[in-house]
Amino acid sequence: MSASAITRLRVLVVGAGPAAVSMHLPVLAALRDGGKIVLVLICDLDHARAADAQARFGFLENSGDATAALDRHDIDLVYIFGSAHLHYSLGLAALQRGKHLFVEKPIAPSFTQACELADAARQHGRVAVGGHNRRFYRAFELLRERSGALGWRCAEAVFHKPESATPAPFGARTWLGANGIHALDALVFMMGGLPDQLYAVAGEPGGVQPSCFSAIMRWRDGSQGVFLCNNNAGARREEYVFHRIGETYRITDTEVRLEKAGKTELHAVSSLGDGIAAEHQAFLDAVVLKSLPPHSIAAIAPSLFLAELVENGFNGSVLLAPPAAAATHASALGERSILISQAAPLLPSIARMLPNYRLVALEEVDNSPCERPDIVAAMLGKGSIALTASTLAKLPRLSIVGVMGLSLARHSPAALLSRGVTVVNASSAYADSVAEFTLALAILARRRAFTSHELMRTGGWGTAARPRGLKAELFRVARRLRPMARAAGLEQRLLRWRRVAQPWMGSMALHRAEPGDLSAASVALIGWGSISQRLAHRLVEMNVRVRVWSEHGSAHEIRAAGATPVSLCEALACDIVSLHRGLTPQTRHCIGTPELSQLRPGAILINVARGALVEPAALLARLRLGDVFACLDTYEDEPLPTEDRLRRLHNVFLTSHIAGGSQDMHTAAAEEVAGKVALHLRGGNVAGASLARLSTMT
Repeated sequence: MSASAITRLRVLVVGAGPAAVSMHLPVLAALRDGGKIVLVLICDLDHARAADAQARFGFLENSGDATAALDRHDIDLVYIFGSAHLHYSLGLAALQRGKHLFVEKPIAPSFTQACELADAARQHGRVAVGGHNRRFYRAFELLRERSGALGWRCAEAVFHKPESATPAPFGARTWLGANGIHALDALVFMMGGLPDQLYAVAGEPGGVQPSCFSAIMRWRDGSQGVFLCNNNAGARREEYVFHRIGETYRITDTEVRLEKAGKTELHAVSSLGDGIAAEHQAFLDAVVLKSLPPHSIAAIAPSLFLAELVENGFNGSVLLAPPAAAATHASALGERSILISQAAPLLPSIARMLPNYRLVALEEVDNSPCERPDIVAAMLGKGSIALTASTLAKLPRLSIVGVMGLSLARHSPAALLSRGVTVVNASSAYADSVAEFTLALAILARRRAFTSHELMRTGGWGTAARPRGLKAELFRVARRLRPMARAAGLEQRLLRWRRVAQPWMGSMALHRAEPGDLSAASVALIGWGSISQRLAHRLVEMNVRVRVWSEHGSAHEIRAAGATPVSLCEALACDIVSLHRGLTPQTRHCIGTPELSQLRPGAILINVARGALVEPAALLARLRLGDVFACLDTYEDEPLPTEDRLRRLHNVFLTSHIAGGSQDMHTAAAEEVAGKVALHLRGGNVAGASLARLSTMT
């Protein structure tokens, strides 16, 4: 009997990420169209992603609660495309509930856990396979036909990728487990099993997470093999070479080359994307025939064992002993769960730092009438909505909420604190990113680099901007008239006329300001939060005189940071004034005409905090005098209107609220929030937001 006789096996798919959508779901849709399966349900923690996959591939339903789906009696096959821990935890639960299982690589976080999956499949009489499609390469089938029972005397497997500085995905320990294991498994498969001897090297000098691996292997029959895997390469390369006496067979992405006795035979066989449809078909065939397929978890688990040895730089005899039974999986799989929303950027960090927690989508909690005592934490990604009172009422054991952002205002933090819930955000990640940006603005503005840039773009040179058009002509006339006015006793009247015209003409004071070093400047920080503290640290290291005015920061803390606490008047008299206050009803328009009038000619005003800290009309009037320079990243109305007069001033450098928006910062924010939540759940002391701190935050 073949899979063509399958009576519409019913499928649950967990995970609608890019790899699943591009590689696996099209194959499953084709199998559905061929009458072999029914695509019943697609689950993903990202509700929008699940709904999109449902519509695109024709699933009957979508959901965010995969655990509940495992209890459905109308599901026969479970496909899981996620992290190593998800493959293990949900996969084990699926097998225990009598479902057949397909998981992508890495099949489990460890060889021990992979064996536990294989044991569960055997005990429950189910088929469990892993996504090692190289075993189904047509190129390998061709070579196996040629080799017969003779085997190979020497083999080479190379798998390189340009992933420099990119953390290993899918919850894998290293890039070997995340991707290179494909080539290592192919080598084991083609050579008939694990080697007898292994000599491995992992990592580079000074490396933290190994990304480069090499290994020499010898099998019991004396045959040898070489494995190379470098994920810091400049280009992707996957290649296999197999040798017999007088014969060489080479497999690349596009062809199989057979060389013997000086003759070459070429077969145009593409390996890119090959084997995926075949591995899914083999899974269905095994379910129907009740057989053990080539990619059963029991068959491919030894390759994970070998990968672990290579990752550890093992040298010696390879002894594959059945591992002791792993610790019992957390009962009911849902004993401790984390609620997540808009959490795609958080998932890699969660998989690494919180591998033993089940993840639950916010939509599933909102749609459920029951309490969820299993949920002990919540992690909210960028753009997530607040947890409503009805949601919180279902979470009696919620102890911490992590927000992947800086502002907490939209999440009703006071209500969370009143319930005894710790609230944490990505304060350090945002602070470091914004402080770095502010420091760059201060250096470039102090050097008059922004003015020089505008001059260069219009054919000029230097750092002293000159008025153009009618303004330029009026200034030239005024300079020619001044000696005559002085002789006639009219100089003071001419100067009074210039002062009256100054708001329209613009003062030349700034244009005459000479470039200077930041280390020779005095810098005032208005506010003493996490951003200004990070900035102060950078400035002090550059020997800058740092002055701080704050209504909440203690003088002792400011002095300990190497800065000087001063009055607001003293702060506004500095060479550079940088705003770092939260926006509250008390701080809205706290910088108005009186404060702006204190800025000295040639001063630089930086606002990377909130645009509404500064009264717009007062700011425009002060800047139109032309004797100060401003670097503005935030505005009261965003986006800044196209016709806003700030856009036409020569003494303003404008950016579109990008001080804290880099992709690097978002990655760091995810790491920080996941780290704080993980520390809290381990019983560590985590400093969360307080009511006093909330009163000063945006």
